[in-house]
Amino acid sequence: MYIVIDGGNTRIKVAQFQDENLQNLEIFADQKALNIFLKKCLLAQAIIVSNVGFWTFEALNSFQGRLIYLNKEIKVPFQSFYASPQTLGNDRRALAAAALYEFPKQNCLVLDAGTCLTVDFIDAKGAYHGGAISPGLNMRFEALHSFTQNLPKINWSDKNLPSLIGDSTVNSILSGVVRGYLAEIEGIIEQYKEEFNDLRIVLCGGDTSLLRPWLKNDIFAPSNFLIKGLEYILRYNLEGFEKS
Repeated sequence: MYIVIDGGNTRIKVAQFQDENLQNLEIFADQKALNIFLKKCLLAQAIIVSNVGFWTFEALNSFQGRLIYLNKEIKVPFQSFYASPQTLGNDRRALAAAALYEFPKQNCLVLDAGTCLTVDFIDAKGAYHGGAISPGLNMRFEALHSFTQNLPKINWSDKNLPSLIGDSTVNSILSGVVRGYLAEIEGIIEQYKEEFNDLRIVLCGGDTSLLRPWLKNDIFAPSNFLIKGLEYILRYNLEGFEKS
C-alpha cells in the first residue's frame, strides 16, 4: 500500500493506493484530525508528501518505509525545459506527471482551476515546457473587492451562467469575472490548438464542476488527477531506489 499526501493551503488530502488503484481518499481541515489518521498509515510501504500549506508531519516520525517529500530534488518521470525549476510548484510537477501517465505520447494541456489558474503543457515526447499562471476565480472576486472602495465581495457558487449584460453591480461583476474567466480558458485552449496537433485537454481543480458545463472544447475532467500524478512520481522514485 502506498500513501499520497497532498497538503494545500486550507485542506489536506490523504490517499491510499493499492496496485496503482486509488482505494481511499480522506480530506482534513485541521492538524489534529490529520495526525490521528496518519498514525493509521504507518504500515504502508511508501509515502509521498507534497505540502504547500502549514501542515506538519511529526506523526510520520516512526514510519519505517520509504518517505519522500516532493521538492525540486526529487526525480520526476518527464524531461523538463522549465527555466526556473527551483520555483516550479509541486502541484505543477504532479500534474505534468499525471498527464504523462494518463496520456503517453500525446500533446497534453492541463488547466488546474483552483486558487490560481495554472496551465501546463507536456508534449508527445514526454517533455514538460511550462505554461501560465493567472488568478483563480475567487481571487478575481476578492481583488475587485479589496482594491476598490465600493465594489462588494461576491461569490459564484451556483451552476447558472451569469447574464452577458449585467443589470446591476453584482451581476456586472458576475458577468465580468465568470464570463471573462471562461473566455480566458477557451482562449488559451484555442491558442495551444493552433500550435500543437492532437492536443489532449485536461481540466482539474476545485472549480472544475462550476466551469466544465460552460466550456465548448472537448475537455477531459478527471477526478483526483493531481493525486494520481503524485502516486506516479512515488512509484517512479521507488523503482529507481529498488534498482540501485
